[in-house]
Amino acid sequence: MQSRRQVLESQKLIERYAVGERDFSGVICSGIFLDGEDLREIDLSGADLIGVDLSGSNLSYAILSGAKMLCVNLTNANLSYANLQGVDLSGADCIGTDFSNANLIDAIFTAAIFDGANLYRAAIGGTAKFIKTDFRGAKNFPPLGEGVLVYQTFREDGSFFKGPDWIE
Repeated sequence: MQSRRQVLESQKLIERYAVGERDFSGVICSGIFLDGEDLREIDLSGADLIGVDLSGSNLSYAILSGAKMLCVNLTNANLSYANLQGVDLSGADCIGTDFSNANLIDAIFTAAIFDGANLYRAAIGGTAKFIKTDFRGAKNFPPLGEGVLVYQTFREDGSFFKGPDWIE
């Protein structure tokens, strides 16, 4: 028997977080506004966050593994030390986002924009996929781990990687 996933509005999530709840794994929060919120250490693993506005939010130490974050706005958000393993950031706006020390292993980056994003010591490897992704202007771009697929992607220095190619 399949369990029913909980749908949450932004105000309800903020209220529950404010009273100490941190586990929101598997919730559906598509298209809501959480811009500028302090959501440190929140667990949104496996959550459906399609189209959510998280611009300027503090998601440091958050658990977002396996979350669907398609077309999400992460402009100037803090995702330092966040676990984003297996996250789908397709179409995400990551301009100025802080991904320092974040786990981005097995993540999907299709048509995402990372201009000015800080990737200091971010872990990128496993089966991560960069397809038509734009890293021009990204800071501290780490070496890509083994197994990463790169296709039609701009590197941080502006060079274009036509691909497809797998990092070995």
